[in-house]
Amino acid sequence: MIEVTQVEEDEIDEIVDWLQNHPIMNTSRLVSYTSASNRGIICLEGDYDVDTEPVLNVLLRNSCFPTIPATVAHGHEHWDVLSPTHQQVSQAHKELQQLGSVNIDSLHSTDFERMFTGLLEVKKAIQDLSSRQREVLSLAIEEGYYDSPRSCNLEDLAELDPTSISTVGEHLRLSESKILKAIEPMLDQSPKDT
Repeated sequence: MIEVTQVEEDEIDEIVDWLQNHPIMNTSRLVSYTSASNRGIICLEGDYDVDTEPVLNVLLRNSCFPTIPATVAHGHEHWDVLSPTHQQVSQAHKELQQLGSVNIDSLHSTDFERMFTGLLEVKKAIQDLSSRQREVLSLAIEEGYYDSPRSCNLEDLAELDPTSISTVGEHLRLSESKILKAIEPMLDQSPKDT
């Protein structure tokens, strides 16, 4: 699975076709596309019986685990990964350089125990949202309310929801409050650049 960003709706089928015709791809199909944020998820199946090993294989072999699907922007793949040690990151980097040009944007040391505890708190906060709060929050995210710049405003969301502007706004404020309170303890964990 890959995520493509900054792609207009009329371009997405062209990208899927281009990937389908790539020498190592067996199939390429569009899973989802959100026009508000110009983002799509494409599912790929490939035949890697070629000289070039897939990036994902190199990362996984070196215990570098992707946190989100790879994104492709401006002709470059972008990967966010977690790895328990710097040695494994260094080894993965060394092996990836044999495949082509590789740039590391940043490295951060992470307190994994604290991070996972924080993620559990965020998960609990999300589970504590009412079904209406989750529904309105999901709609806001899907429609680009949290994009920068915003793709929609409260009035736009209220037109898509059977309630009033003030009710939509209240659902969002309550959802944001619960989630941000769960995130707050993680904010003082400034990453250490290495």
